[in-house]
Amino acid sequence: MSQLPAVGLPADAPERPNDPLAYPAVHDIPPSRNSVTLTSIEQQQMQDQLLDARDQQQNSVGIAKQKRPKSPLRPQAQPKPIVPVSSSQSIY
Repeated sequence: MSQLPAVGLPADAPERPNDPLAYPAVHDIPPSRNSVTLTSIEQQQMQDQLLDARDQQQNSVGIAKQKRPKSPLRPQAQPKPIVPVSSSQSIY
């Protein structure tokens, strides 16, 4: 059957290696991470350090300092809720 046309390897195919190829270990699972996630304070400190480094690099090449985004981790001043002066002006 291998001598039939369109069956088997072509005549100019390279020889197969005698030694089998070493396949990667597909089923080996890496060890679990032993690090703990950052707390919100540590995350905020890291973000501040990264923003400081960015500002310092931009300042060294003459780029204007960018406005820092508001962080959801920092407590922001809450606007006072609007309370009606009297309920007699309400239709209900």
